[in-house]
Amino acid sequence: MSKQRIFSIDALRGFSLLGILMMNILTFAYPYQIINPFEFFQHQDGALFKISSLFIVASFYPIFAFLFGYGLSMMYQNSIERGLDYYPMIIRRLSFLLLLGVIHGIFIFYGDILATYALLGFIAIIFVKLKPQYSLVALSIGFSILILLYILPVVLLQDVTQVENFVGIQELERVNNILASADYLSIVGFNLKYFGLNISSIIFVGPFSILPIMLFGIYAQQTNWLNKIRNHKNLYTVIGLVIFVLGLAIKMIQIILEGSMSSQLISQMIGGPIVALSYIIFFVLLCESATARKILNPLQYIGKLSLTTYISQSVICIIIFYGIGFNYYGKLPVFTIYTMSIVIYAVQLLLSYLYLKRFKQGPLEKLWRKVTYLK
Repeated sequence: MSKQRIFSIDALRGFSLLGILMMNILTFAYPYQIINPFEFFQHQDGALFKISSLFIVASFYPIFAFLFGYGLSMMYQNSIERGLDYYPMIIRRLSFLLLLGVIHGIFIFYGDILATYALLGFIAIIFVKLKPQYSLVALSIGFSILILLYILPVVLLQDVTQVENFVGIQELERVNNILASADYLSIVGFNLKYFGLNISSIIFVGPFSILPIMLFGIYAQQTNWLNKIRNHKNLYTVIGLVIFVLGLAIKMIQIILEGSMSSQLISQMIGGPIVALSYIIFFVLLCESATARKILNPLQYIGKLSLTTYISQSVICIIIFYGIGFNYYGKLPVFTIYTMSIVIYAVQLLLSYLYLKRFKQGPLEKLWRKVTYLK
């Protein structure tokens, strides 16, 4: 059962990296986070983007956040078994991740998630020594605050049927010119600005949006929740279907309201994690099938190299899309971009398999481990 659990976690992490790439690649290819994408893609691949908004956008980073919390709790259990002092070890680990995230966010991709997870991880590790109920209560309070203080006021204080312009035309032109140019220092300046805005947002909103998902990961590890899914397949199949339909219904709001700011907020912060939860349930159930395990088996290799894979995806994308590389920024349709993401991921799958036949860890994973355990 232990090996099966580890396979499920590694394979699920590998699966989430595909969804994260398909989300991030749009951010590299277009000024995605400073526009209304539903309006932007209205005349080009509009239907494809709407499908993506239902099944991909905001529904894969929660899986990563869940696994991050799960891993924090698993490391605590392992530290007890090995007689290690958990907190100095985990603080070194999170500090390294924070540093790597800052470097990644400023010099490569402003949409970095590593720094976010590291910052919120410093809060999450408080709960690994507590009873599972504390995590459950804290995540319930966090999501309640998110709805009452962040989402509800936005909905009440504006006309949700209005399609907003997220930024001015001048700012949009400035961003397009920077990212399509060969001036790397200007790109770094752009990254610095928007990475800073992302971090500021995480400080105020992250404890009530992403942190609760991490806490659910801690709760899942502490209560052996994945085994409960396996032991009650029929029940969790029904639960997964209900959650999936509910999540899609909430995410449909942004399509019906043509991507207004408030509708995207509701769809992504509420609908996204709900759909992600159904994906986790379905994935664990799939791993119970011998046939499915054979099909999903390659995902565990890329999952074991998740840190290296994530950073390398950003490097590949900046070379393909920005002016310092091949300069395909703003020039390709969504279908072509998604096709490229699948090709990139397939190549990474193959390289991960070949790499792990010779080495036990990825280069960044090895360095991270040395910092963590000081050996």
